[in-house]
Amino acid sequence: MLLLATTLPARSGDGTPEFVLTLARSIPGYDVTVVAPRMPGAPRDEVIDGVRIRRVRYFPRRFEGLATDAIMPTLRAQPWRVVEVPFLFGALLLATWREVGRRRPLVVNAHWIVPAGLVALLVHTVRRTPYVVTVHGADAYTMRGALARRVKSLVLRHAALVLPVSGHIAREVGAEGAPVLRMGVDTRAVRDAVTRSPEPGLLLAIARLADKKGIDVLVAATARLEGAHLEVIGDGPERQALERQVRDLGVEGRVRFRGRLPRAGVLEALGRAQAVVIPSRVGANGDMEGTPVVLSEAMAAGVPVVASDLGGLAECVTDGVDGLLVPPDDVDALAAALDKVVNGGVDLEGLGSAARATAARRLDAGVVGAEYGRAFASLSERAPTAP
Repeated sequence: MLLLATTLPARSGDGTPEFVLTLARSIPGYDVTVVAPRMPGAPRDEVIDGVRIRRVRYFPRRFEGLATDAIMPTLRAQPWRVVEVPFLFGALLLATWREVGRRRPLVVNAHWIVPAGLVALLVHTVRRTPYVVTVHGADAYTMRGALARRVKSLVLRHAALVLPVSGHIAREVGAEGAPVLRMGVDTRAVRDAVTRSPEPGLLLAIARLADKKGIDVLVAATARLEGAHLEVIGDGPERQALERQVRDLGVEGRVRFRGRLPRAGVLEALGRAQAVVIPSRVGANGDMEGTPVVLSEAMAAGVPVVASDLGGLAECVTDGVDGLLVPPDDVDALAAALDKVVNGGVDLEGLGSAARATAARRLDAGVVGAEYGRAFASLSERAPTAP
């Protein structure tokens, strides 16, 4: 199979989201090649745990940057990078065309409707190779103009399968009957790598610092709890505004922005956290979470999770059983839930133990990879979808 994506780490553990690479390593019975944009410091071609990686150059190296992070947030933060869009699309299309001709894959798995899904559609039109689209979130909730809606509709209509990462996304793209396959993590590896020694009052957020992540709500809630302190791992366009908020609230000594950390640093922080907080909301442009990998990692590590009652988060967490759910964008409700965490109003050990069991059962990469394998195998019984 051939897997197309626009987010892939240069090196495993470098801090870039690894869910696509984790999936590629977890699908049994398939020889997997990944086509992705070039990342700084990454070799053009390599093999990682049996997965071939083909990285595509798409712009002069000195200026290349559109795909070094999530594309849509990058374009919002640096609109001038729109000049890279046609070059990225063309480079992915050419590389995919060549790899399909060379490898003759049984299926192409495109991650995100655009650009990877559109690339897969164009190649399918001539090569007839069936393609499957994995819909992650931003591709479902944003790009709402007439042309964008038309493109997304074409991509999804001609896909052999559509695999949303949450039920909410399935409904958003009109794929209510589609299997919901979330991006899993190696739950055993996470569990073995995290030594739990929670620090009283330590709250942890791991997120890109963007509007939909709701970190400003978390900062405001933390400021109300004298016994709480917060570490935020991640970077993004909202960082300066968040740091200004911290100063305005006078909680510089209790809120620490650690920036983007390698995986080892994230796992170390998970060991120290009393709880992981995921205060996501619907962003100003309509974007919202699918099923964030931080949720899977925190639950796999046995860390209690306090999350917004929203989208894929609400589908994975049972309030009071394996985590706590609060209304999104509600400082009062979040502060009340965090007060329980910090001041002993909830059985944290019980929540963490139940979360670990939920992750092993529903969010493990092996489980998800096997489901992907079965989905791909089902395509051999179908005729290719006609454009």
